[in-house]
Amino acid sequence: MQYRAEIDGLRALAILPVILFHAGFDLFSGGYVGVDVFFVISGYLIATILIEGLENKKLSIANFYERRARRILPALVFVMMASVPFAWFLLSDAALEKFGSGLIGVSFFLSNVVFWRTQGYFDDSVELNPIVHTWSLAVEEQYYMLFPLFLLLIWRLGTNKVFWIVTGMVVVSLLLSEWGWRNRATANFYLLPTRAWELFMGALAALIVKRIGVQKDNILASLGFILIIISIFLFDKKTPFPSLYTLLPVVGAALIVIYGERETFVAGILGTKILVGLGLISYSAYLWHQPIFAFFRIYTNKIDLGPSVGLALIGITILLSVFSWRFIEKPFRDQACVGKSTLIFSLISGLILLSILGYTSKMLVDGGEYRLAEQLSQNDFVYFENQDERKFVEGRLLYPLDTVKSIVVGSSRVMQINSRIMGEDIQSLTVSGASMEDNIAFGLEALPKLKYENIFISADPWLINVYDDQNRYMSVGELLSFWLRQIEKNDAPRQFLNSKIQRGIHYDSYHPFVSFRNLIRPDNSSRIPRDNKIEPYAKKAYDGSHIYSESYANNIHNIELGFNSILNYAMDDFDYDKRSIELLEKFVWYLKKNGVSVHLVLAPYHPKLYQMMLTQKPVFIEIEQWYRDFAYKNKVRIIGSYDGHAVGCKEDEFYDGMHPAESCMEKLLINRRD
Repeated sequence: MQYRAEIDGLRALAILPVILFHAGFDLFSGGYVGVDVFFVISGYLIATILIEGLENKKLSIANFYERRARRILPALVFVMMASVPFAWFLLSDAALEKFGSGLIGVSFFLSNVVFWRTQGYFDDSVELNPIVHTWSLAVEEQYYMLFPLFLLLIWRLGTNKVFWIVTGMVVVSLLLSEWGWRNRATANFYLLPTRAWELFMGALAALIVKRIGVQKDNILASLGFILIIISIFLFDKKTPFPSLYTLLPVVGAALIVIYGERETFVAGILGTKILVGLGLISYSAYLWHQPIFAFFRIYTNKIDLGPSVGLALIGITILLSVFSWRFIEKPFRDQACVGKSTLIFSLISGLILLSILGYTSKMLVDGGEYRLAEQLSQNDFVYFENQDERKFVEGRLLYPLDTVKSIVVGSSRVMQINSRIMGEDIQSLTVSGASMEDNIAFGLEALPKLKYENIFISADPWLINVYDDQNRYMSVGELLSFWLRQIEKNDAPRQFLNSKIQRGIHYDSYHPFVSFRNLIRPDNSSRIPRDNKIEPYAKKAYDGSHIYSESYANNIHNIELGFNSILNYAMDDFDYDKRSIELLEKFVWYLKKNGVSVHLVLAPYHPKLYQMMLTQKPVFIEIEQWYRDFAYKNKVRIIGSYDGHAVGCKEDEFYDGMHPAESCMEKLLINRRD
């Protein structure tokens, strides 16, 4: 392949805004589009290599994979290993568990899938995740695995048909991403099917260049440059991505690749020594910048770096990038320096070691949910960072808690119910995406311990949907099984057993991994908030209510972007779940039998989303009426409505379409007393 200095310059144009964006420079609000420019460059270079091999009948898939491995894996493994000691020392339990899962994902080229699967309502800020940026490398690695085989399969059809097939793939993947940001935003961002069109666009550029050569067209090359610049400065976190908006940086990069011949004005800019130099170290810079920024933010407990600190960290990033490019990237790419056998042994060993370190990281925080529950029994607040909420709630019932008159069970839609707005001390045993099984397990386990008189159950639509796919309750499956047997036997609530062994919880705070963790990070007191101020972490209050992270609480202006996704949350299809309805009937019967007053809570949806329900998904209104009929039939009280306006909530009293703010829940509950 003929070397093109402007391509290295284009890499610099991609990496600089990414780094400045992650450093917190607001001017570069769309700097994340640099990743999309990288995708186009990768698609172009990979397709060019493969096409030349196919045309010359010298393509070796094994050699291709070897070259990709030499290019990507050595520096990746090196930076990930360098991050491990900092992670072990600085990260909280929840963050370290996620870090361990991410390392395992990196070693299997699946980190994008890991980060997709570990997202939740109360995610850690992305700025605090030191390896979240590896998702884009996983996308490329998956593409590298599949595209050569795909091209081999269709190449025999001729280059014209190949061009139109790839064009078709661009269109299908682009349309999928346009659907995805409306309905499955997290999967849309992280996964290959909705990102593939960007790489395929690079492949199209390679096919065009192969046919007509690199063209000298100042107008089109400049247009491409302008499209990228516009994206960097005009896009922001509110821009749906990837989507049709992504066409700007992607088409811009493709135009430069095709029409930015070295004598064009744009190529002259991109071909300057400083940009070419930055382009050469761009891969290492991409690897280093996120760990450096994230660990510094965690150490200082500040999201906002400030201009001077941001620039200083960028300088450190560049220095480390030069080092890893010179001593890791270059030697491993040189077959004379690192032979094939040495390469294979080194990379396999490195990836296995990454998996071991990932597993070890997870073991270092084994039982973290129970330790956090113990801390909350002794403090007013604790940080909560997307941990296993079921284990956390189970753990809370292991440790001393004040007896209360009322408890709340259900989903994140009622997590804002707290002691203040209830006018009495309560305990909230709520979990994200609660199922009927969660409500039974925690509601009945709390009965003999807290001796409550009232229970407030979130009456969510998916509770009675046979297609809800809410099975996270399995992490406390043993607890659920016990109480289902109690109900069937018509037994009175048991005496509470404050014994981990009797409860089947296999958590030993003194096992070697946890002991080592405590040795290297003995002071955990800084992880416990001292007041009710909202920090960059989500928190739990002593009464179990949830305090949203600052970024989530301030996301009001962006609410409507997620309405379509919420309409389908656990509700893609609907049919009444006879088993869940039977469980609810038995649950209510058992509670009433033991003298508990049952209240079903219809937590409101955003008023505008409710209007969409009326026209697009009226089954929500049918379900609300079903709950009202159920309450009447079973002589239990029902509170609220899915209609936010009917409850009296304003549009600015919602964190998103389905999570009412505390002020809204206060209006819902103000007249609850008989």
